Amino acid sequence: MNNIKTKPETLNLFILVFGLALGAYARLLPTIMIGFPVTDGGMFYSMARAIQNGHYALPNFVEYNGIQIPFAYPPLGFYATAITADIFNIPLIEVFRWLPAIVSIGSTLAFYPLASAILKSKFKGSLAAIFFALLPRSMTWFIMGGGITRAFGFLFLLLTVFSAYNLFTSSAKKYLWMTMLFGAGAVLSHPETALHTVVLCAVLFFFFGLSEEGTKKSVYVALGILLLAAPFYVTVIARHGFAPYQNAAQTGLYNFTAWLGLITGSFADEKFITVISALALLGLVVTFIRREYLLAAWWIVPALVDPRGAASISIIAWSMLAALGFTDVIVIGLHALKDKSEFASPNWAAHFFNSPALRIALTGLIFYAFFGAVVSDQVFTKVSLHQPQRQAMQWVEKNTPQGSRFAVVTGGALAFSDALSEWFPALTNRVSVATVQGYEWMSGKPFDTRLGEYDALQKCISQNSACVENWSADTNNAFDYVLVAQDSSLADSLAASKDYQLIYKEEGVFIFKR
Repeated sequence: MNNIKTKPETLNLFILVFGLALGAYARLLPTIMIGFPVTDGGMFYSMARAIQNGHYALPNFVEYNGIQIPFAYPPLGFYATAITADIFNIPLIEVFRWLPAIVSIGSTLAFYPLASAILKSKFKGSLAAIFFALLPRSMTWFIMGGGITRAFGFLFLLLTVFSAYNLFTSSAKKYLWMTMLFGAGAVLSHPETALHTVVLCAVLFFFFGLSEEGTKKSVYVALGILLLAAPFYVTVIARHGFAPYQNAAQTGLYNFTAWLGLITGSFADEKFITVISALALLGLVVTFIRREYLLAAWWIVPALVDPRGAASISIIAWSMLAALGFTDVIVIGLHALKDKSEFASPNWAAHFFNSPALRIALTGLIFYAFFGAVVSDQVFTKVSLHQPQRQAMQWVEKNTPQGSRFAVVTGGALAFSDALSEWFPALTNRVSVATVQGYEWMSGKPFDTRLGEYDALQKCISQNSACVENWSADTNNAFDYVLVAQDSSLADSLAASKDYQLIYKEEGVFIFKR
């Protein structure tokens, strides 16, 4: 018995250090390979720069891509970025490159105590943490340049939910203040994450807080968060009214196909065979057999609130379910097969620690998930800014007049994954006439219009110069230059046209003057 008692402590520590180290490597790898902020973040870069330029006073507007955007976005990530750059005297762009991944690593650390508390086992918490750290969905949106807000929001979400769980299940007063503080951090970091934080805590209240005491605690927390977040939101509403938030709320791009991803487990974005998702489905069966529905609720409720962003939240429950599937189904089931017993002992810990084969299998599973995460990282190299594109933007800033307007044609299928279109205005101080970012905060519903215009322009990549001309006339978007980001029929047509002059050509990037 003493042997079994001491082994969990050693193995728990090993799994945490080993698994989270692999998860940290997977999060840092894309930015190491790319040498620049991963994928998006151009508009947020402009917002953090505006805070720096304003000596940390909250800006009224931020200028991005030739428009004045109301500064209504939760500012915590921007202030953290600007302060980090100034304290360590490093370029702001480098902070955007590294800080999202570092904060995402912090989320894997914060996940462990939450999972251990919910699963009531440190070892299961360690398994859940390592599954979480290595599932691509737990890192995809958080290590990008735009993750400067998303990563902070998700970290505070995990800390808030952990504190809220302990608030309802213990009498320690510290959790009241912790829930207030972390909840305010979520509200001041990212709007969608703030919404999901409220929803997950509401689920906790339903399961553990339906009492007079639980209701009082919930009211105190809500008032505390409102008080802490009020200085920012009162300032913004006094300046701009509710219009920026009403506009942003109408651009959610709700995608109900997210339900299919949740049901099949494909939302976790595992590569190869989806082993962890299979374990999670087994864990889900376990919870239903035991009539323990908290994790099932955390898995499915986010899709009711925000189908587009549900996957990044549902992965919390999915990782814990996978840990249950491994310990309570696989370990016990294999022991029953080994002993040819119809009924297996529920002491999964004893089975696991006494079986070298199971420990080897878990090690193999961890490495399997790690290699899948590394393979998933390769996608970022295709959708992030390449060095030739960054060089072209440096040339644009030095060699074109202020106020120049560019039709940036990348052939991108998704506006929010088009790194060149988003970073172009931030790095050149020129206008990209089809860039979508920023318009979600503007009045008059220009966002939907802008999104359609972007899609139409990108289709010109496989056509000729007439396509761009017709697009300009149809959308009333005048431009002075065309930047084509790849060898294409459009580049060939523009080069052959007497109406355009090729003024820049380097490694697949072409710039034409109209």
